[in-house]
Amino acid sequence: MKDDIKYKLGRNIKIERIRKDITQEEFAEKIDMSLSYISKLEQGLTSPTALALFKMSKVLDIPMEEFFKGIDII
Repeated sequence: MKDDIKYKLGRNIKIERIRKDITQEEFAEKIDMSLSYISKLEQGLTSPTALALFKMSKVLDIPMEEFFKGIDII
């Protein structure tokens, strides 16, 4: 279940990034994270920190809640 949440969260981040026409490289630079970190996030292999989510929401100009669309933890 935890892996499913990471996968869905990563997918939502990727969808929003693509929607804004930002490459992984550009995104990584804008949020001051490595390209490999962005890649792992979008594949659901790791979870973002609160700070990373905050930076992503600012760069993508969306509320943080958007990253959690379609994710149920119950």
